[in-house]
Amino acid sequence: MGAAVARLSGVFPNGRFDFFSVVKFLHIAMMFMAVAGSVFPEVFLHLIANTREPRAIATAAHVAERIGKVLPVFFIGGIIFGLLAVWTGQMNFTAPWLVATYVLVISAFAVGTLFSDPWVARLRTAAVASGDAATPELAGVVDEPRAKMASAWLMAVMVVIISLMVFKPGS
Repeated sequence: MGAAVARLSGVFPNGRFDFFSVVKFLHIAMMFMAVAGSVFPEVFLHLIANTREPRAIATAAHVAERIGKVLPVFFIGGIIFGLLAVWTGQMNFTAPWLVATYVLVISAFAVGTLFSDPWVARLRTAAVASGDAATPELAGVVDEPRAKMASAWLMAVMVVIISLMVFKPGS
């Protein structure tokens, strides 16, 4: 173990093992996976839904639902490592950019849980029920304004959170 740490020490500041750097890296890696895993299915599902092709929609919705089942692991892990990074980096837990991030993360979870996830389930159900040809019910689910607004909100929130993490305004 000591030899492995010695080899790794070259990648840390001052050539020493630095717990802050490890948890910061893990925070960034987990959140990268979480954001990628949520943004790509969200965007592609809307694009595929707009084709009105029931089989493609059902498949894409199924994939989005499957990805959605593992995303909490990445989000929760990323949040835990982020809080550890704040603590080990001796940062202020109530810095304005962190408080704004907390609020935005909670709002993203709420919007995803209350609007996006149920829409994906309705979309998949309507696509499967449509068979080979789009039905008015499928078109109605595809065109739901709340789903489009929720998706736009989630994408905007992701951009703002990433900006807050990178630029740390007010710190």
